[in-house]
Amino acid sequence: MTYSKIFIKKNILSWLIFIFISSIIYFLFVKQLIYPTIIPMVRADAANIFSDWTVILQANLCYEKGYDVFVENPCDYWNRKHVYGEILLYLPGIKTVPKFYFLILPILINLLFIFSLVKLFTYNDNIKYFSIFVFIISPPVLLAIERANIDIIIFLSAVIISKNKNLLFNHIIVILTTITKFYPICLAIVFIFKKNIKKIITNLIIVFLFILIIMFFQFDSIIKIFDNQKQFSGYGYGVYNFSFIGTIKFINSLKIIFSNKDYTWIKYVYLCFVCIMPLILLSIFNFKKIYNISLKGEFFHENTFENKLYIISSTIILLCYLSFSNFIYREIFFLGLIPLLLKGEKYSNNKKFFSFYYYILSFKFLLTTLLIYISRNDNILPSFEPFIITLKYTLDFYIMLIITLIFLFYVKNFIRGTLLKL
Repeated sequence: MTYSKIFIKKNILSWLIFIFISSIIYFLFVKQLIYPTIIPMVRADAANIFSDWTVILQANLCYEKGYDVFVENPCDYWNRKHVYGEILLYLPGIKTVPKFYFLILPILINLLFIFSLVKLFTYNDNIKYFSIFVFIISPPVLLAIERANIDIIIFLSAVIISKNKNLLFNHIIVILTTITKFYPICLAIVFIFKKNIKKIITNLIIVFLFILIIMFFQFDSIIKIFDNQKQFSGYGYGVYNFSFIGTIKFINSLKIIFSNKDYTWIKYVYLCFVCIMPLILLSIFNFKKIYNISLKGEFFHENTFENKLYIISSTIILLCYLSFSNFIYREIFFLGLIPLLLKGEKYSNNKKFFSFYYYILSFKFLLTTLLIYISRNDNILPSFEPFIITLKYTLDFYIMLIITLIFLFYVKNFIRGTLLKL
């Protein structure tokens, strides 16, 4: 089969899967079948979709009326303050074409997001049909779509700059996304693929200088945003939390009481046999493989889409996990790891490790979906909520350990390689 025929076949397959998955998601939304796993934003006894996007639009409307929307936003149904960059308060023509902004635009962005996710899986000839559904029909992805959360735009930005090699365009994307929601400054790591240390430093200085100048003129609004950090950081709780700090706080405060008897000691047994022991085994069996992959620079030093998206996604995930208390929609950035894992599974000398990495990531999304469903339906296992939450946090921690080790070895070898060239 010629390359052109393979290309056409893959594209047809991508569009068919995209249409099929989009139809399933539409059905889940219309029949409101997503809400056993997603907390709805309710108004007038009805769930309001795209609520994270509409708060930005409503802030624009209040801003035009003279309100300081960083302090109060009465135009929003839940009086949520504006916790994004000031640039998002200058969207033109919202009153003129409200249907476009409130309905059509978020739908288009969501469809583009779904299509980009489908395309991430089409690297292999033997596409992993089942795992596509495991990832896309999962609470993190469905929640991001249902809320039309701006993290979707940041994810799409990561995909775009990973594919694009135009330097000016990448500078613009990094600057715009950073002044929109701050943590996308992580996207600037894409410039390390320039390899030449002078080019890397020059690009980073240009980006940081522009961002600092813009933030200097918006300093007052930035202070107000950080005063409302709980909303800014996407505060999550229970099974909806994605945070190392949140994990520590939950484990530390966890009390297990049955029939008026204190069984808190069980959590230490759990931590030992479910968390610590598997963690040690995971490290023993995979530490050397991770080190060898990073040491050889296998894939990671090539200026390819898969490599860049993996490093960008890893950086965002690590920053969010270690710095903020996040809602689980931040977990959509895990999906940016997939193209490299599929590539490694097919072409690497360490196929078994990449396969293990991919399947443990798939398992994490599958089990997270199951745990959230059980948690949201109290009548299933009402007394096991603490264990459900702890298990979810444990899964997050396992995955984050692998990501952290690979990232640290990558940084170490990058620095060593850069110093040798000086």
